[in-house]
Amino acid sequence: MAKRKMPPYKNKKLLSTVLSALLVLLALAIYYGPELEAVFREPTPPSAPAEAVDCEAAVYFLDVGQGDSALIRIGEDFAMLVDAGIRESGDAIEEDLAALGVTELDAVIATHPHADHIGAMTQIIEAYPIGTFYMPVLPDDQTPTTATYENMLDALDKQNVPVEQITDKTEIAAPENAVFDVLSPRAGDAFDEVNDYSAVVRFTYGSVSFMLTGDAEEPVEENILESGAEISAQVLKCGHHGSSSSTSLPFLRRVNPAVAVISCGADNKYGHPHRETLESLNALGCTVLRTDELGTIVVTTDGEAYAVHTWSEENGLQPAA
Repeated sequence: MAKRKMPPYKNKKLLSTVLSALLVLLALAIYYGPELEAVFREPTPPSAPAEAVDCEAAVYFLDVGQGDSALIRIGEDFAMLVDAGIRESGDAIEEDLAALGVTELDAVIATHPHADHIGAMTQIIEAYPIGTFYMPVLPDDQTPTTATYENMLDALDKQNVPVEQITDKTEIAAPENAVFDVLSPRAGDAFDEVNDYSAVVRFTYGSVSFMLTGDAEEPVEENILESGAEISAQVLKCGHHGSSSSTSLPFLRRVNPAVAVISCGADNKYGHPHRETLESLNALGCTVLRTDELGTIVVTTDGEAYAVHTWSEENGLQPAA
């Protein structure tokens, strides 16, 4: 029996329907592509047991209470400090650096001039030779007049430390196999909140990346997403101590971290980390590590694999639970 042919008008109607569907799918892919990619891309977990990863580079998220401070070590010769916690944490930071063999700092970044990030910075500036000091420059009407900020500037001047304004155009010198990409602030940015002038830096060693976000909040995250910059990272230091004003879901999806570190103090008065942030992190399957629960948290890497630890001067590196 001969096969019946479909009438020509039905062929045209079917073709039109298929083409329309393809155009819709193409439009969705262009508009939502990066977020859809993040949703369906599995985050890369620690790829080897802690004791099996050679420590060519490491990021120490120091336990400074309700504040932020991170030390980046690359090999035996490069050390960078990002923020310096509250004033009362100065001695503890110095003790940690001494235990880790740090006698000078190639670079220091003050992400923004709030006291929980630069509280001990004057002490650090006076105690260590510093190669270059990076900080954002705020508009005149938002530049702090606090004693903490003024003392930091005075110390930089007295110690003759080279100071550079940090923007997305800043190039930070790094050892071989390492890159520091500054994603924010951008020259000309205008924000209502000082937090949003925070330096946001993506540190990459080999194929392993870390997102360090200061206290940057959702408006900054939106700007970074719109810029189209590469921001995927295995490790995210959550913005603003895990506040719900940061770590928005679109940003989190694009970064797609396997490990999220939250630097905060035990029973802090701000309720950090906020429930909304923890729910978002859990929804994406992130391993959440908090300094108020674990103390100093360390991620080591050889540029391919990475491993997560806790650290103290007494016990050294220990695999994180």
